[in-house]
Amino acid sequence: MDTAITGLIIITVLMLAVMGLYEHYFSAQDTILESWRELEERMEEKSRTDLSVAGTEVPVLSSGNTVNITVRNDGNTKLADFEQWDVILQYTGTDGDHAAWYPYGSGLNEWTNIIDDLFEPGILNPGEEMMIQVSVLPPVASPTTNVATIATPNGITVSAVFTYSVP
Repeated sequence: MDTAITGLIIITVLMLAVMGLYEHYFSAQDTILESWRELEERMEEKSRTDLSVAGTEVPVLSSGNTVNITVRNDGNTKLADFEQWDVILQYTGTDGDHAAWYPYGSGLNEWTNIIDDLFEPGILNPGEEMMIQVSVLPPVASPTTNVATIATPNGITVSAVFTYSVP
């Protein structure tokens, strides 16, 4: 009789342990499934996003302190959250080579955007263009060839090579 009670207790403990393991297993599978769905959503959004540099020139203002890059939304996704965008310039300044990331803002060594639209202001809709103005110090030297790279929060990047030469 003592053996039967001990066996029953051991079987009960084992069943509770197995049920606990199954619960953790199913919870882990649910977390993996949710992560997979989020990954698919991001990949789908990324596949609908396309960005290009409009035109063939990236003008630099005559002082060399402002670089203007016009980008066009060629995809099907509305783009916003400009604070999350990355703008990187690799340029030759008046004091040597520079490679820097510029935060969103309106001050020195920051970038801002100009979207000339009346429909959904502050959002770069499909088919619209936006001018990115990067304020740089030290100024871009002349004559030089430089690179601008822009990246959206969902991972789409576009680069433009620009030459700056003061006549």
